[in-house]
Amino acid sequence: MASTAHIQTADGNDNPDAISADIGLPKYNRRLSDKILAAFNHACAVGELEVAASLREVLGRLDKGTEAGDEQLRRHGTIALSQADLWIEFVEARNDYREACDTPEADPIALDCMLDMMKSTYGRWSAF
Repeated sequence: MASTAHIQTADGNDNPDAISADIGLPKYNRRLSDKILAAFNHACAVGELEVAASLREVLGRLDKGTEAGDEQLRRHGTIALSQADLWIEFVEARNDYREACDTPEADPIALDCMLDMMKSTYGRWSAF
């Protein structure tokens, strides 16, 4: 004879949201492309360019699998590959700025331009 187990939290709550919170499951689950994009951003930021390139290829394959009108898979009409490209622009602008700052004879006007470029690329990336 089969029986059904009754699951509840430590305080006796049998609400599914309370149970999942009690066992450590996230309330909201992110899309696979969001998770891969986060890994891509991290790989770029720490200089793991080979890993980042592989993750970018995966993002490209995921984007090819989405249809233009599929709002379930696209966030506000944007795609993960575009976000990845903007992140690359930001990391490159940040690296250029850091390198210029480390140069003793750096031109202050050029540094200001590089800082503005870095801020601009970050702003475009964060607007997604």
